[in-house]
Amino acid sequence: MSGLLVLHRVWRASFFALACGGLFAAPTSADDSTAQLGAGGLLFTKADSIRMASEDLYLSPKAVRIRYGFVNDGPNDVKTIVAFPLPDIDSYEFYGEGIGTVQSDPVNFVGFRAIVDGKPVPVQVEQRAFYKGRDVTAQVKAAGLPVNVLLAGNSDLIARLPKDRIAALIKADLIEDEGAEGDHSYAAKWLVRTKFWWTQDFPAGKTVIIEHSYKPVTGQAFFTETDLNATPGTQDDYWKKTYCMDQGTLAQLARQLAAQKKSNTMDGMMSASSTDFILRTANNWKGGIGHFHLTIDKLSPGNTLSLCHFDDIRKTGPTTFEVTRENFAPADDIRVVVLSTRPVPF
Repeated sequence: MSGLLVLHRVWRASFFALACGGLFAAPTSADDSTAQLGAGGLLFTKADSIRMASEDLYLSPKAVRIRYGFVNDGPNDVKTIVAFPLPDIDSYEFYGEGIGTVQSDPVNFVGFRAIVDGKPVPVQVEQRAFYKGRDVTAQVKAAGLPVNVLLAGNSDLIARLPKDRIAALIKADLIEDEGAEGDHSYAAKWLVRTKFWWTQDFPAGKTVIIEHSYKPVTGQAFFTETDLNATPGTQDDYWKKTYCMDQGTLAQLARQLAAQKKSNTMDGMMSASSTDFILRTANNWKGGIGHFHLTIDKLSPGNTLSLCHFDDIRKTGPTTFEVTRENFAPADDIRVVVLSTRPVPF
């Protein structure tokens, strides 16, 4: 997996992009939106002879499940590290803002699980802190802080440190006091880099089935009449442009917004749940993906789904849509938005 991190700063009033070996973009201007993290596929330390024969991907705002079939086409068995890195989290830019639908564990905050050939795999985890390209993990831990301070207490946790440790962190430029007139409010300034990994055998000429699942960090925002009627090329046109909303989708959203306004529900707005998946890393494998099957679940029949690049996707159930590709070399990542007339659609 490379990483796509899409986020929106509320009180800093800025959009920005970060990189974790991947691509970043900025979302809507809704004042109380939360950030989303786009995770993706697996990385191997050496994979010249390993082919991704198949990938079966299930994607929804609350769950991602992937089933791969990897084939070792080489004459020799291969033992290699399989890694699932999460996108970098910039502690400074996220200060004061929630990160999507994270879980309580500050290390495995997406609930990552792996299964190989039907058996659960004990996964190792590495979480480190980086600042201006330097590994500062030791300094952070020596001060008595967790690497992922955002999900472990943030400013309040830093404020409880002894004053000499706070002063040392400020001197090292690892934290900043953004308070005023003695009202301290500390922001960490390092990147959080999390990677799950294990060692895997790939016997020559054999297929190995690797499955993994996690809860996506789905962003939350609102979709309004301003977004619906936005002029192309303006900032308000983010939703229509980013998620390729066609005329049929826009007509349905117009009806739903009108009903919301008439019933005075949610102040005439709709909730927008945006979920990303990094797909282009599949091109690292020989021949891309042999057989690719995608299922997207909008979770409720009344929800509205929109995405780009899969014009031939077909509805296969009350909430599911599916598409298949053969010998697939994806040119784009997957970005999905689910719009709902309810505050939280899942």
